[in-house]
Amino acid sequence: MIKVLFLLGGILAIWRWRGFLLKLPSEKRNSFLWKSVFFVVFLGSVGLVAMGKLHWIGAGLAALVPMIKVIISMGLRALPFLQIFRGFRSSPSHIRTEYIDAEINFYTKIMDGEVLSGDYGGRKLSTLTNDELNSLSDWLKRKDRESFILLNTYMMKMGKSAGSKNFSQDQTNNSFSQMSKKDALQILGLNESTTNDEIVKAHKRLVQRLHPDRGGSDYLAAKINAAKDRLLG
Repeated sequence: MIKVLFLLGGILAIWRWRGFLLKLPSEKRNSFLWKSVFFVVFLGSVGLVAMGKLHWIGAGLAALVPMIKVIISMGLRALPFLQIFRGFRSSPSHIRTEYIDAEINFYTKIMDGEVLSGDYGGRKLSTLTNDELNSLSDWLKRKDRESFILLNTYMMKMGKSAGSKNFSQDQTNNSFSQMSKKDALQILGLNESTTNDEIVKAHKRLVQRLHPDRGGSDYLAAKINAAKDRLLG
């Protein structure tokens, strides 16, 4: 008789539960279903433990099973933010002059670049010896002042020789008024769909990284400031 009453009670509960489920908006049904599963598993586990048919550790593990869906769901929701954060940390800045195309990652503090023409055209800066860097520096000093400054910034930042002895500290007097929008975006590590708020945040982030104690330089700071002005001006 007791079993029959339990059966009838279960059928009634399911009927009421189904009616409540159908009244819910479609976007809330999935959440309600998983909460219901958790509730049923939890009550079932408690009942089995009370009857001595299930160890309490097993009951705890059984109750955690429905939570896997919640954990996975939360992880999937957080994934885009993790990807944005990863991209935010790793997006390098690109600075291109007439003779050098440089890439700087302010988080790893690694800078490299490619010589675009001349005796060392096609070579990576990191593959050049100290003597070759000094030779290139002397050549660029005669050919293009901004390329010369960028190379010496690389040499100082990466601890390459003493070739930067010819490096003038009045680098911030350089004019970047001809900077294109594409160049400005590359300097800040941004793309075409960037908003003004993202530009301001990227600029602030890079400027903070340009403190002398963190391997920054006046030239890089001037470039980044000019890039922000170009995009927001």
